[in-house]
Amino acid sequence: MNTLCLFKVTVRGFCGGIYKEVYVISDSLDDAYRTYRNFLDKEDLGFDFNRELEKIELIAKFYTDAEGGCELLFTSDKVSEKLFERSKLCQDPKK
Repeated sequence: MNTLCLFKVTVRGFCGGIYKEVYVISDSLDDAYRTYRNFLDKEDLGFDFNRELEKIELIAKFYTDAEGGCELLFTSDKVSEKLFERSKLCQDPKK
């Protein structure tokens, strides 16, 4: 079974701007940060200290069953709880 993960990568700089937090699909934590860091370096965005890793969060895992070829998606409990809370807010216009 092949696995890819969706990571939320947060760097130290950019003060909450569009480059502070991004989502990267990768097979490992290291590769997710390296992919984003290479983009920041190539585009020469921010200073070196802005590009340093603050944290990485696992958002979801994607599995492909080699036999059946079907795609499976699993989210972490933390993400599932947030999605559930947001869906409840959408259903109750008073909140």
